[in-house]
Amino acid sequence: MKKIITLLLLFIAISFSCERDDLCDEDTPTTPSLIVEFRDVILVENPKNVSIRVEDVDDSTRVLTNYDDVTEDQMILPLKTDVDETKYRVYKNYNVATDGTITGNPDVITIQYRRKEIYVSRACGFKTIFENVEIIIEPDTDNWMDFAAPINDNQSVLNENEIHFTILH
Repeated sequence: MKKIITLLLLFIAISFSCERDDLCDEDTPTTPSLIVEFRDVILVENPKNVSIRVEDVDDSTRVLTNYDDVTEDQMILPLKTDVDETKYRVYKNYNVATDGTITGNPDVITIQYRRKEIYVSRACGFKTIFENVEIIIEPDTDNWMDFAAPINDNQSVLNENEIHFTILH
């Protein structure tokens, strides 16, 4: 009888000390991307569509998913979590001729920020948020982007529920 009670108590102790598997819920917010809205340079209150292609500035074959010659009034840009800067080449009216010649107007944007890791949970681990975000449009002889303005002073990217910057064109 003592053995049965001991085994029963041991089983109860083990049952209460075990935890269910920790799984990160799909709805749990992870590292957010930067959301940029395009606006008309004259009527600044109006969002304005633009035909764009977004690619890695160092490797033109690495095109941002869903941004290979599309018409949009905003773009969602993932930021690097291992450095404090991300660069993209954003083409307006991108086109490849039959001879392979690329036409369009590329502008290079540099996004600078300060990274901060936030603990989410044991199952999800950490996510990175971005503080003091700044977009710099590198000047060239034919910029189609005129100005990048943050929505707030000392703009942070904490979630993907709001627009963070507007670019006038």
